[in-house]
Amino acid sequence: MFPSVKVAFDRIRWARLLHRTSYGLLPGQCLLCGIASGRSRDLCTDCQASLPFNRPACSRCALPLTTQAVCGRCLVKPPAFNHCIAPLRYAYPVDRLVNSFKHRGHFNCGTLLAEFLVAAIEAPQNNAGASLPDLLVPVPLHWRRQFTRGFNQAGWLSHYLSRRLAIPVNQRLLSRHRHTPHQQGQSRKERLTNIRGAFQLNAPVNGKHIALVDDVMTTGTTVGELSDLLMDAGAARVDVWCLARTPLEN
Repeated sequence: MFPSVKVAFDRIRWARLLHRTSYGLLPGQCLLCGIASGRSRDLCTDCQASLPFNRPACSRCALPLTTQAVCGRCLVKPPAFNHCIAPLRYAYPVDRLVNSFKHRGHFNCGTLLAEFLVAAIEAPQNNAGASLPDLLVPVPLHWRRQFTRGFNQAGWLSHYLSRRLAIPVNQRLLSRHRHTPHQQGQSRKERLTNIRGAFQLNAPVNGKHIALVDDVMTTGTTVGELSDLLMDAGAARVDVWCLARTPLEN
């Protein structure tokens, strides 16, 4: 085994050991119902069973579907990214957990959701025939929005995944140089117009396999724009990793 690979595996083993040990010292408490979880996760088994897992979904963009297939939009106009992993659907109570993490800085909610993403990334159906990315890149916030919120949830999530999967993060590779209105509540066409030209690439990406990281994917316009930018600059492959995917009707 090459030294760099061994170091990466050692980092992953230590991260998992620390995670298990922390819950041994401070047992988990369910973030949804409040009872002791009795496991190394802040979620009891009953509440976990009630979560809206994103199955079945489009095998390309992870859009929730009724059968496992490629959605019509990806068949007609495939996105620039190769694959999206989104383990949960953005519905109750996942939306409650995401908002507590994103808008109130409740990082225990972020940790809980991130562990579902780690499990999905490591699942055989998501990594068959494809190696892990060379680099994790968070979807950037404009500095004004980040100042108001206090942190970039995608950046926090990227660093969490980096520790768990031993993949480096480049938080400055992409930047948002134009402040745009909130995407929430806009149509797909409005989102496309809103986001076009809002981002810039700050370093070469030739031949790199990159995973874009975000909390929720709605229409895919933001990650689509960023994927186009990266692929046009010479990236070998772009994947999208997010906590949850919004159903089409939302």
